[in-house]
Amino acid sequence: MLFVRQCLAAAILLLSSVSLDAQAQVQPGQTFSGRVIDVTDGDTFGVRRSAGGEVTIRLHGVDAPESSQSYGTAATRAARRYVGGKDVRVAVEEIGRYGRAVARVEVQGGDLGAMLIGDGLAWHYDEYAPNESEYRRLERQARNAKRGLWSQGNPTPPWEWRDRTSGPGETSVEDRDCSDFDTQPEAQRFFERHQPGDPHNLDGNGDGEACESLPGR
Repeated sequence: MLFVRQCLAAAILLLSSVSLDAQAQVQPGQTFSGRVIDVTDGDTFGVRRSAGGEVTIRLHGVDAPESSQSYGTAATRAARRYVGGKDVRVAVEEIGRYGRAVARVEVQGGDLGAMLIGDGLAWHYDEYAPNESEYRRLERQARNAKRGLWSQGNPTPPWEWRDRTSGPGETSVEDRDCSDFDTQPEAQRFFERHQPGDPHNLDGNGDGEACESLPGR
């Protein structure tokens, strides 16, 4: 019985190391295929690689409205419709400071960032992708056609929204708690997006893991 337990423990350790290795091997310039297993919001996704391991993806050159902004829910729904549960091709541009792969995502031959911007459900993130002339053109077209968020008079870019709401002065309406998330990985991604600090108090014991009581941890 002891031998069986030791073998089982070794197998679990091996599987864990394989998954971690797959995550660690994601590098700028790399492309890989996988399936989208989680859509956190309009520009952040969890992808299970065909080669094994899960990777958190942040769309390159695209910034979708936050969930508490106008059209934030619409952007998330559109992203789920385009890529939720589907096979995608990921081209990594860089690794962000929280370990997320900043990448382009292609689904059924189409560029997801271009789809969302063209629908008027995301901004071209010019600060981080100044050479994306196609994204700039699509945003201009959506703005002129008053599609999606551009139907509003003066929509607030999400990067400005985050600056306003990530500090101690945010209101309870804009705040988030663990009950707003279905799974721990979803809460963890939100937590990491709003660092440094923990403005939403999702990490009660300060160990770097948000909402540890939620399933999926």
